[in-house]
Amino acid sequence: MHPSYPRSARVAELIQSELARMLLRDVKDPRVKDVMITRVELTDDLREASVFFSRYGEGRGSEAEVEEGREGLERASGFLQGRLGKRLRLKRTPRLVFRAERNPGESDRIEQLLSELGGER
Repeated sequence: MHPSYPRSARVAELIQSELARMLLRDVKDPRVKDVMITRVELTDDLREASVFFSRYGEGRGSEAEVEEGREGLERASGFLQGRLGKRLRLKRTPRLVFRAERNPGESDRIEQLLSELGGER
């Protein structure tokens, strides 16, 4: 056991990684096309996961784009939660609550990283 690294933090990292993968490969809703999962915070009892996200791209995360992304995520939440349960084999899959990342500099940083990755290809 890692007392300084609680189980909720480890599970949160797994959820973030799996959600990012599923948004890229499995979710066909165009509203989540430019959504990036920035972090996941779990309650200590692992019953609820706050999934923070941001939008990147054309409008750089305008309120309308963020709301559109949230709608797409919420529409897909049952699908995402079901897949998480199967992939992570948890006794109880946490309920997903989507929250917009309110750090305005974050979308600029994401945009920069994406352009750097594009240049490496």
